[in-house]
Amino acid sequence: MNATTLRQRLSSVTGVWEGAYTHRTPGGVLLETYASRQETRLEGDRWYERIVHRREGAGPRALDFRARFDGDDDLVFDSADFEGRARLVDGRFLLFPYRWTAEPGLEMVELITFTGDDHKSRVWKTFRDGRLEQITVVEEHRVHGAVPEVWH
Repeated sequence: MNATTLRQRLSSVTGVWEGAYTHRTPGGVLLETYASRQETRLEGDRWYERIVHRREGAGPRALDFRARFDGDDDLVFDSADFEGRARLVDGRFLLFPYRWTAEPGLEMVELITFTGDDHKSRVWKTFRDGRLEQITVVEEHRVHGAVPEVWH
């Protein structure tokens, strides 16, 4: 857990993670909760992340994200419909503001807390047109021995 750069931190948490998403209104009313799986890998300066949402009564939905390092402490996501930058704070907090360019007016600020090599929590605020719309909490644990799928 002694990462000093963002690259070191992300390298230490590559692999497969399982957990659950909980979405709430700004007032705390439960909107939904569902299982998830996150697969991450680092290849040179390229970061690959796949998140699979598993909602009850629906098939799995996969979201693929790609990013590149700009130095050891700046991770840049810049796809056609998603952009943002991630920064490591104090060795164990990842601050990640981003926006969906395919959906104008939708922005998010995510805080990832690495509570150990095998546990992390993510909290984000979703804003639409500058107004807080939703708060999401994700609790995840590493799946030892699982290998992320390789895709580009």
